Amino acid sequence: MKRLTTFLFLFLFALTLQGQKVINLDKSPLDTNVHIEDTLFFDNGAYISNEETDTLKITETVTKIEGDLLVTGTTFFTHSGGMTYVSTAGTQTIGTGGTFERLNEGAIAYTESHLHDFTHSDGRLTYTGTVTKHFDVAVYVNIESDEASALVEVILAKGGATITGTEMRHDYRATDTDAVLSFGWLLELATNEYIEVFGTSDQDNDTFFVHNLQMIINEH
Repeated sequence: MKRLTTFLFLFLFALTLQGQKVINLDKSPLDTNVHIEDTLFFDNGAYISNEETDTLKITETVTKIEGDLLVTGTTFFTHSGGMTYVSTAGTQTIGTGGTFERLNEGAIAYTESHLHDFTHSDGRLTYTGTVTKHFDVAVYVNIESDEASALVEVILAKGGATITGTEMRHDYRATDTDAVLSFGWLLELATNEYIEVFGTSDQDNDTFFVHNLQMIINEH
């Protein structure tokens, strides 16, 4: 009798699905398992795909989870970040004292490392992710002054505009002396926004030698 009831239920359920674009699954008197062999689509364009072996792909960004979330096994998250550093040291000449400019003159060259959702160009890191995120930025600059007296400053810039509050300075009182200027900052980046480090000195045509510069950015 139970087998007959199960058969009749499945038969009637199959008839119900004919010509239906939307299937509503509700509680039934049977313990029913729903198997999705490929992709489950939603009206808003999101989908859950199991096309790849051992991989479940969900296209919708999760913004809210109600209740407890239990995860077993290995879970991978996309973490945005990266770094750039001076791989070839060189001399920087400041055209106008007090005016910040990119630290990329002459022989100064940069190398990128561990880029995730970022691209790199000559000390500039550009965010390529599609979701606006908050980031931690850490900067370390090793500078040697070529002047007997110079006030050298470095500052973080976003989109070509310096960020007030990030400037760090060192007052050099002799030639061939070096110091490390460092700072950290929190900021928000949207798609294609970029950051870089600028520098200046207090006098026109001052020069200083950039031994190293490291800029590290991590998703906050």
